[in-house]
Amino acid sequence: VLLVGGREVKADMKIIEEEGGNLLIGTPGRLSDIMERMEILDFRDLEILILDEADRLLEMGFQKQVNYIISRLPKQRRTGLFSATQTEGVEELAKAGLRNPVRVGVQAQSKSESSNELTNSKIPSGLHLEYLECEADKKSSQLVDLLIENADKKLIVYFMTCASVDYWGLVLSKIPALESITLIPIHGVMKQNARDKALASFTEVSSGVLLCTDVAARG
Repeated sequence: VLLVGGREVKADMKIIEEEGGNLLIGTPGRLSDIMERMEILDFRDLEILILDEADRLLEMGFQKQVNYIISRLPKQRRTGLFSATQTEGVEELAKAGLRNPVRVGVQAQSKSESSNELTNSKIPSGLHLEYLECEADKKSSQLVDLLIENADKKLIVYFMTCASVDYWGLVLSKIPALESITLIPIHGVMKQNARDKALASFTEVSSGVLLCTDVAARG
């Protein structure tokens, strides 16, 4: 059962009540909300809890929800906590949510080892990376220039916030030089069906610009 924002909570609750589920995949906010509303939910047979990107969950302010979810689950379970960084918050979460934890870390390689690995790895022959340095007050004009220069290609432009996506989607659509370019916004505040339509549209067009937050990079 998928439990995420973008649809009515009651719809998710109805699915759980009528069909149950062996695997719950969801965001901390939606899952904790449903657990609070449905106190009859029985987790006694739960075997595994996975907390993916735990550092990001804490950065986004889900500490309270994660703690509540853990408090409703049986202590005798297997828990996998995955994090790109070992922050103090992640350490505290591990202490509170894990029993007899075993840490598996990824160590950095030396430059020589890393270079050899890169040499032997399969890098796409057509891959070409570039970056552009510009002053803050020129970022907007540089962005417009890049979009015009690559009007016949598919581009993805990442923004920090959902509001930024909406703002630039409106601003760029008003620029005469960009009238022929398809602009497709997508971010986490949009309902799931709207996000699905946006991705489908971007897949179908031969050229266009996907304006997005990291929701497009994180699935």
